Amino acid sequence: MDSVIAQTYTNWECNVVDDGSMDNTDEVMAAYVAKDSRFRYFHRPDTHKPGGSGARNYGFLQSTGAYIQWFDSDDLMVPEKIEIKVKAIVDKKVDLLISKGKYFNLDDRKNYKYDYKEEDINLLSYTTQGITWYTSDMMMRRSIAERIQFNEELKSGQEGNYSYKILLETNLIGKVDEVLTMRRYHENSIGVARRKDRKLHLETTFISNWITLNELREKYKLPKEFEKYVFVRGVRLYFDHKNIKLEPKFHALLKEIMGKKSIYFYLGDLTNRLFGKYHFFYSKMK
Repeated sequence: MDSVIAQTYTNWECNVVDDGSMDNTDEVMAAYVAKDSRFRYFHRPDTHKPGGSGARNYGFLQSTGAYIQWFDSDDLMVPEKIEIKVKAIVDKKVDLLISKGKYFNLDDRKNYKYDYKEEDINLLSYTTQGITWYTSDMMMRRSIAERIQFNEELKSGQEGNYSYKILLETNLIGKVDEVLTMRRYHENSIGVARRKDRKLHLETTFISNWITLNELREKYKLPKEFEKYVFVRGVRLYFDHKNIKLEPKFHALLKEIMGKKSIYFYLGDLTNRLFGKYHFFYSKMK
C-alpha cells in the first residue's frame, strides 16, 4: 500500500478486500484509510465465495474508476506504474494494456520473458504459444471488466480463465516493455504447495481446464482450433494422472470436438492403463 501511495499518478482509488484474514489486517487498514481517503476497505461478503476470485469480483463492484488495475497485497508497484499504463492505454487506444512483472526475491530465471510483441497477442497465441502475463500486469478499461468476472468455482487457473474472457471480448491490446510490478515469491503459497504434490496439481489443473472450456463454450462461439487445443491439453492431464473420474459429458464433448479422432483417446486410455504408455495415440489426437 505504501507503493500505491508513492504513485506519481495521483487520481486513483484503492479498494482493499479482506478475504477472511485472522491477523491484524483491520487495524492496519484502519490506519491507512484514516491517513488517505483514496483507500477503501471491505470484507468479502458471503455473497461471494472465499478466495481471490470472490474478493476481486466484490472489489470491482465497489470500484468507480474508468480503468481497472488488479493487484495482490504482497506485491509492489514501481512509482510510475499507474502513470505509464494510463498514458499508454489512452495513447494506444486499447482496451487491455500489458506491462512486465518480476520477482524481487527470486532468481531472475524464474520470471516470465515477455518476449513477444503486442501485435502477437490474441486468444490463440495466448493459448498455444506461451504468451502469458500475471494478473497484476493487466490494466483494462472498465467497459471490459464490466462484461466478465473471475470464476469463483475454480481452485486454480483463475487468472488464465479471466484472460481468456478478455481476449474473447476484445482484440484492442497494447503492451509496454517495462517492469512495473515487483512480485513476491512465497515458498509456502497455495500454488507452490499444490505443484509439489504432482497428483493434486494434475487433478486441479484438469478440473480448471474442464470448467473453463465448458464456461467459455456456454458464453462464446469459440474458434475450433482453440477448443481442440484446450480439450487435448485436458486429455494429457487425464492420461498423466490416470485416476481422474470423467463426467458423462466428457465423452459427448470428445466426439463433438475430436470427431473420428475420438478413437485415439480410448486407445490411449487402454494402453495407459495396461502398459503405462499413451503418447502414440495422444499424438494422433493433436
